Amino acid sequence: MVKALLIIAAVFMCIVFAVAGWFVYLAEDTNQRDQASAQVPVITLMEILHASDLQAGVKEAVRNGDEEAINTWMEQAQVVAKAGYLAQTHIEYLDSQQAHDYVVFNAKRQLFNEAFEARYYALKDMGNLKEEYPEAYDLFDRTEALLEKRDAIIIQMASALSGTTPPSEAALNEAKQRWLARAEGDSLSLSIDQPK
Repeated sequence: MVKALLIIAAVFMCIVFAVAGWFVYLAEDTNQRDQASAQVPVITLMEILHASDLQAGVKEAVRNGDEEAINTWMEQAQVVAKAGYLAQTHIEYLDSQQAHDYVVFNAKRQLFNEAFEARYYALKDMGNLKEEYPEAYDLFDRTEALLEKRDAIIIQMASALSGTTPPSEAALNEAKQRWLARAEGDSLSLSIDQPK
């Protein structure tokens, strides 16, 4: 009888330990899942690379030829990536030459757009923009087409002013002056990246 009681007690203890172990396992597993879900990235790599403050800072650094400032901006991008729980590979990418080249490339394209827009409204041609910003090579055809359309508009304005085709030189000058006056008064933004 004593042996039977000992066996029953041993089985009971095994069951108690098994149940207790199961609850400990579940608690630990839940804790690990909570920690894992708490570190889901809150921002993506592309959101960091295209953040307006990063782009503006890098663009200004490129404009000024300030390599140290570009590196500082890329370090800030890494800080954001770490705080946003990005994967280590993405954080390492932000420290790479490839990421540096990517943001510089985009900055130069933005600088091309700004320079072109200023020239467009000032009735100037492309000048040396193609040589200065070869990164925007895929925009060159569109920008040339925009210049041709602008010049056609000026001629149409001059024809309407003079009532003759081709318009007189005085009418062309008047149309150009009106264009420049309107360009100074308008805050229109010329977009050449996205066709409309």
